[in-house]
Amino acid sequence: MIAGRDVAYKNESLKAVLINLFNPELVILGGTLAETGDYLRLPARSALNKYSLSLVNNDTQVKLSRLGEKAGVMGGCLIARNKVLAKVQ
Repeated sequence: MIAGRDVAYKNESLKAVLINLFNPELVILGGTLAETGDYLRLPARSALNKYSLSLVNNDTQVKLSRLGEKAGVMGGCLIARNKVLAKVQ
């Protein structure tokens, strides 16, 4: 069985590649995993520091979503709303 911290570490090494490409200012961890708090956020930050370029990861903040499991639904609703409003204008 793989421990939760191992999953976060392996998952974040993949995200580090995306951070190197896009250089975001903020990475938000959402969904059910965000409810674990620092248990997964700290290994995620550690993996980002290890696998991404130091010039990039120094500027990137890692935060937890406050929306939890509702994040995907709310994001989908906002995208649909924007598309409907764009057609009205």
